[in-house]
Amino acid sequence: MSRSFAHHHTPPSGVFAAAITPYRERTNNIDLGAALEMIDFLNASQAQGITLLGTTGNFLHFDIEEREKLISFGIKRSSKPVAVGVSHSTLDVTIHLCEHAAASGAALALVLPPYYFRYTPAQLEAFFLRVGEKAAQHLPLYLYNIPFFTAEIPVEVSERLLKSGLYSGIKDSSGKPEYLRALKDTGATRLVGNDNALCISRKEGSAGVVSGCAAAVPELICALDAAVSSGNTAREAILAQRLSELISWLDQFPTPVGIEEAARLRKLPARPDLSWLGDSPLDAYRGWFLDWLPQVLSDAKGE
Repeated sequence: MSRSFAHHHTPPSGVFAAAITPYRERTNNIDLGAALEMIDFLNASQAQGITLLGTTGNFLHFDIEEREKLISFGIKRSSKPVAVGVSHSTLDVTIHLCEHAAASGAALALVLPPYYFRYTPAQLEAFFLRVGEKAAQHLPLYLYNIPFFTAEIPVEVSERLLKSGLYSGIKDSSGKPEYLRALKDTGATRLVGNDNALCISRKEGSAGVVSGCAAAVPELICALDAAVSSGNTAREAILAQRLSELISWLDQFPTPVGIEEAARLRKLPARPDLSWLGDSPLDAYRGWFLDWLPQVLSDAKGE
């Protein structure tokens, strides 16, 4: 029987902005100064929390030491609770990053399946149980399901893990509201991790959203989440349409290029290298975004 860990923490709620991770050109080193500037931008927003080294944060490109540095300095810099992506292709490093995140003061750790290689559902469950048994004593652990990029956690596996007492919750980025709906009775904290599913999942009881779009346009996501939470359907409809417009552009680029470019257009230090994207409609996107942004900021303020 797995142990249960009662963490005295406030479960995440509202909008957690999934920060991008600026990096230095021609290296896979994090530009720490630029990353802290991004955290300052999100600190000044209405977001309730910040996520570091998630999918929007390009975590897989960075060496362990680089991740440790961003976790340590990023949490110190943030005035908001910080969720940390601790995912790695190996069990040992995943556990190590959990421990480092805990020692640095993270609010919680997001744990993906080990990426790239294929694993059976039983192997995935064994992986998560081992991580939980080693790291749940240090900080709250959250399952992280994002089947667009790595193995899907079968919903029945998530249910068993959430009932084991080792995992405090789940962030589901599948975009399928029925996934979180099926986990309602686990008693765990459910977070929606796909902006397309924000409205419906929040209405169905998800505690919050971990939003990649909020990395560049936190005003829109925070205003939309507030409209959904307050039942303001007219305002929700306007803001949801704005979000849909943005996502339709983002879908034309590899993740998270469109979000990084949006941040750069807002004069933030994203500095993506886009020279290799070939015929992607970057110039059209840039022109559209700069025309779209002022109206969205006005809509978000309720003007």
